[in-house]
Order: sequence, then structure tokens, then C-alpha cells
Amino acid sequence: MSILDNVVFCSLLCVIGGLSTASQGAINSRLGQYTGQGLSSTIVFCIGAVASCIYFLIEVRGRPPANLALMISKAPWWSWTGGVLGAIFIIVTILAIPKLGAGTTTAIIICAKLIFSCLIDNFGFFGIPKRKYTIWRGLATIGLIGCVAVISVF
Repeated sequence: MSILDNVVFCSLLCVIGGLSTASQGAINSRLGQYTGQGLSSTIVFCIGAVASCIYFLIEVRGRPPANLALMISKAPWWSWTGGVLGAIFIIVTILAIPKLGAGTTTAIIICAKLIFSCLIDNFGFFGIPKRKYTIWRGLATIGLIGCVAVISVF
């Protein structure tokens, strides 16, 4: 049994991820004020690439699997777009936070993220197991949009 099978541990990881992404936008936006927006995004991704490589080496204990090339070749074409989507996220936060503020920018992003995630669940996009978009999820969506409006106005 892996620690990743523990729901509480995975929930804690999600909290850490949320804290990280909330901080990331503001930090990246500040870097963009000193380096320019394009260079800021490039720096962020280079540092992220190094951190990801370190994690990969820890995960495989310094020895990549022998069949790594075969594993990579079997990935669907769209699975390679994550880096582009990550770049879009970084660039959007760098551009939007100085105009909207960290709270409003993050609220809009989280709302859009949650709504699209529910659609991904409902239709099983990207090979994710289906989870029905219920009336309760619909009501939560309306609540999310209301929360974003309140955060944006006040």
C-alpha cells in the first residue's frame, strides 16, 4: 500500500497544491515586473523543469525504466500538451494579476477550473473515469460563480 492511497494524505497534497498555485501567480507576476513577462515565464518554466527532473530522479531512484522510450511512444498525442497548457496558465497569471489582483484572478481561474473539471468528469474526457454532473454539482457551480462575483466586486 502506497501513501498515495491515503485520502487524507492526498487531500493534504491538494491543499499544498492550492497554496502553491495561489502564491505562484503573485510571485510570477512580480518577477515579470522586473524581467518582462515573456522572460518571466521562461525563467519559471526552466526552474520548474529542473525541479521536475529532480522529482523524476527521486521517483525512479536515479534509474529510469529500461522501457522508457516504449512507454513514451504509447502516450496519446494530446498528453503532450500539458506543458503548453501550463505555459498558458503562467502567462495568464502574469498578465492578469497586475490588473485584477491576485484574489480576483485566482478566483476566476479556480471557478473556470472547477467547472471544466466537472465537465471532464461527466464526459470522461482524457480517459478519466466518468462522474455524473449532478444537480448538486450544478448548484455548486452557481455558488462558485456567485463567490467569484463577490470576490471581484469587493
